Amino acid sequence: MTLIFAVSGIAVNHVEDWNPNYDVTQETVTLIGLSDQIEKLDFEQKEFEQWLLAELNLQTTIKAQFWETPNRLKLFSKQNHTLIISPANNEVVIEQVKPRVLLRAANFLHLNEARKAWTYFSDAYAVMLIFLSLSALFMVKGKYGPLGKRGLLIIAGIAIPIGFVVMYSS
Repeated sequence: MTLIFAVSGIAVNHVEDWNPNYDVTQETVTLIGLSDQIEKLDFEQKEFEQWLLAELNLQTTIKAQFWETPNRLKLFSKQNHTLIISPANNEVVIEQVKPRVLLRAANFLHLNEARKAWTYFSDAYAVMLIFLSLSALFMVKGKYGPLGKRGLLIIAGIAIPIGFVVMYSS
């Protein structure tokens, strides 16, 4: 449980650098004649979609589409592809989103998106960790006890978080 929480915590801490819940891949493809095909779109939508999927070698069907801007068309496939079409430069960006199954589940629990019963379980687990931390202070006596060499670790364990709070909470 602690290992899952720790791994999820690292993943969630770096959410600005990557998506911890989904693996997002993008590939840009240049298709000659794309702009000519787009001109036919209003009249022959199914033919355009079939042509595009064949050109991109994708075995799927289109479930929805919309013009994001006057120069950019987005299509969504049933296989979770997003096709971002830029007719002006004959480019298609193929974006695929795949869930990171185990990490996504760990993040779901770590961020308490389950609510209700999970809140009580995680609170009980946190109380046990607090007990473990405090009881460890008194288990070892002598020079390796809280007043000996371990005292420096205890002071550091308190001072470092306080230092971050003081430095970064403005």
